[in-house]
Order: sequence, then structure tokens, then C-alpha cells
Amino acid sequence: MDKEIIQVLGITQKESGCGWHRVLLPLAFMPDSYNHICNVVTEEILQERDFKILLYNRFSPYDEAWQTAKEGGMKIVMDLDDDWDLPFNHPIYHFYEKHKARVLNNIANADMVTCTNERLADKISKYHKNVVILPNCIPLGEHQYTEYREPSDKVRIFWAGGSTHMDDIKIISNPIKRLSIYKNIEMVLGGYTDTDEVSKYVWDQMWHLFTNGGKIANRKLPGTMPNDYMKHYEHADIMLIPLERSDWHGCKSNLKILEAASKRIPCIVSNVEPYAKDTDAPVLFVNNQKDWFKHLQYLINNPLERERLGNELYEWAKTKYNYKEIGKARREAFGSILK
Repeated sequence: MDKEIIQVLGITQKESGCGWHRVLLPLAFMPDSYNHICNVVTEEILQERDFKILLYNRFSPYDEAWQTAKEGGMKIVMDLDDDWDLPFNHPIYHFYEKHKARVLNNIANADMVTCTNERLADKISKYHKNVVILPNCIPLGEHQYTEYREPSDKVRIFWAGGSTHMDDIKIISNPIKRLSIYKNIEMVLGGYTDTDEVSKYVWDQMWHLFTNGGKIANRKLPGTMPNDYMKHYEHADIMLIPLERSDWHGCKSNLKILEAASKRIPCIVSNVEPYAKDTDAPVLFVNNQKDWFKHLQYLINNPLERERLGNELYEWAKTKYNYKEIGKARREAFGSILK
């Protein structure tokens, strides 16, 4: 790899989880680079250093003025971590339809497009020839990704995500009803938001599904910023990762498994893409609805198995999705467009 120090300007917003995982963390741990991250590009920032590359996720301030960015001499790297063709039943489908042309225009104006997996890369390649797959990864042991978890005398069954995952929560609602026989468990819901009426309405429905209407002991963990969200995982002993089967979901990444791995939390996971691609992952895959309760029962009753699977998941993620190795691959890809 070329050892010349390159300077990359990353654009993201502090509230953006996508920006955290696809701009901020990648630049923080990319070797042989000196990077700057901002949410607004000013002349002062541009004059501060000789930036060679501009990195952003999906949308940027230059979306309607790419010539301006290119005249400054920077190469453009667009990152996509999701399919831009949302399914009709997605909560923000109608809002997002008007932005699809913007995404395609950004792809066309990039010097390189990075993404998380082969399915998404295949779709992007129809619009751009220079597509590089750089999987998500977690800097194990760094910042909020330590192994620390709060102790508890209960077995905590955990899910975390956003309000658009209602249909995923519905997948596990019936198996959860069967958990009422256990008095030593606690359902922990991460990301709860009630800052407005719509959010509260959606999250209260999700809470109802996840706790059997509150009949099982439970806890709501309020939504937080991307630089602090792993505190939710400190209250977990078993992680549930339900996901609908669809081409659109298949373009997502396996980030939930990697986050759980950083805390050595065993996972029960829908055997659908993107998770199904990792056939070697030491998780309990769900192939039919009966598997949810079967796997939950197994882990609730076997603390040593929870520990074993959590440890194996940590080592698997450390090897297969090593943040240092992926950082080197990113630096090599970025260097290639400067030659």
C-alpha cells in the first residue's frame, strides 16, 4: 500500500448513525491518512489543508453543485449503505421517492462508490464502474465498543433499533408471548423515543409487541446519539435480531451482529440476508417461527452457553471483520483514485 499520507474531508451530521459507521469511524481508523470531519464545508476548512478526497454517505451539500467540489481538485467518494429503492410498505417510502434521482445523480458524479455488500454493489455497478465493497466493522475495545455490561440478576432479552422496524418486531411478538412463563427475564427495548406524538405512538406499539403488552418485566432505553448508543447494549444478555426477508433488506449490512459481538452478547437471528451470508457466524439462526422460542428457551436456561456463544461471536468478528484490516483496504482503495 502507498504509504503517502492522504488527507480526506468527511461530511456527516452528528445525529447520523450511517455517517457514524460509514464516515466518522472509517476515517478515524484509516491508516496513513490525516482527516477532518465536519457537517458544513466552509472556505476556512477547505483552505486549512490540501484535501485530496471528499467522503460522504448518500447525500452531501454538493448534491446540486458537484462541479464546484471538483474544481477544488478533490476526488469524490460516495458511500451507500442501503438500497435507494425502498419497499412500498416502508414508513418513509413516499418521502424518499423524490430523492431517488438525487442518489443516482450522486453516484454518477462520484469517482468511487463504496458499499457494504455484494448485493448492493451489484446494483450500484449498473450506474458506476468503480464500486468497492468495504464491510461495516467495529473497533473492538475502542471508545464505546468495550466488553463492559451492567450486571443483573435477570436474563435480559434485548432489541435495539429505529421506529421503522415495526414489521421486524411483529415477527417475534408471538414467540415473546410464550416467555410469560419465565419470572427471571427482562425485556429491554433500546431506542425508545417519545419526543413527538407520532414517534410516541409508533414506539408504544413496538413496546407493546416486545413486552406482551407489558405483562413481562421490561425496560425502555431512550434513544441516544451515535457516539453513545452502545450504552444500550450494556443491558443485554441475549440479543434478538429479527428481519423481514426481501431484496431490499438483503442490501443492508450485518452491523447488529457486530455490535453484539463487541459486548460478547449471544444472538438469535433471522436466517435471511444480509445475516444469512455469514454462514460461519456463531449465532443461533431462525429458520421458522418455532425457532425463536426454542432458541430463547435454550439460552435463558443455559448461562454457560450464553457465555460460550458470546465469546465465539467476539472472536469471529475480530477475525472476519477486523477494523484494522478493513481500514487498510479502505486506504488502498482511496489511494487508487489519486494515482
